[in-house]
Amino acid sequence: MTGLLAQTNAYIRDAEQQHRDLKARQDQMRRPVQLIDRLLQELEELNLRGMKRVPVSYEPRLEEILALIAPIQSNPDQLVNIKVKVGIPKLMDALFAVEEALFTERRGHSLDSDVEPFDNNLFTAA
Repeated sequence: MTGLLAQTNAYIRDAEQQHRDLKARQDQMRRPVQLIDRLLQELEELNLRGMKRVPVSYEPRLEEILALIAPIQSNPDQLVNIKVKVGIPKLMDALFAVEEALFTERRGHSLDSDVEPFDNNLFTAA
């Protein structure tokens, strides 16, 4: 009986550790998402005002984002436009791509990508 109890306790400790690891990973991704969201909002405002390029004053914030996503993100195509003096829409697209990668990393791949689109060939009575 003692063997089963010890084995059950080991399973519980293992499950708790896995949960703590998952929670820590999710928390690690929360900060860059918050920074990206704020930055995207500001970039949209700049874009609406007619600005074309990302101001140099944004460089420290972009460097902070890059530092936070370095251990998580590995796709260099998404990172190439995360810099100043680039067009605002290009930076926004790059930030959206990085944010999507963070969401995928945080929650796993979407099930919707595996589902075939619904083909509605039904006739309705109007």
